[in-house]
Amino acid sequence: MTPSEQRQPGKEDSLLCPSYLAKPGAQLFGLANAEGRISYLRHPITIDTTFVEAARAGRPAEERFRFAGKCIQNGCHQWSDAKQACALVDRLIDQMEKTAEASLPACPIRSRCRWFRQRGQTACAQCDEVIRHNEITFIDALSAP
Repeated sequence: MTPSEQRQPGKEDSLLCPSYLAKPGAQLFGLANAEGRISYLRHPITIDTTFVEAARAGRPAEERFRFAGKCIQNGCHQWSDAKQACALVDRLIDQMEKTAEASLPACPIRSRCRWFRQRGQTACAQCDEVIRHNEITFIDALSAP
């Protein structure tokens, strides 16, 4: 990470969770393509109630789109109090084991992304395959005895 991307006072409060729900005010930043990977938008789009209602017709919106929203840190069940960090990105990296490529795809939220702030390019290497429904299944699998 560059010095400007490292932890800065006050910056933690403005970080975005890249695995957010479809709800008014969320930032749409990617679309699931035919291969099931994420194609990133050039700029995030703030969604409203009309979008959410239309997107929920059929499959859950989180299975077709990627949304970002304010990281609520210890208000989220993915937050690790011990590490003071998002535990989900660590589990994804451990499970998927993808390494970062020399150049990353353009991402409209990277400068404010919680996962990137924590794990840098390695987090980005996993991100284009994360669809929230699969994430929930993945989390359930990790919790199973």
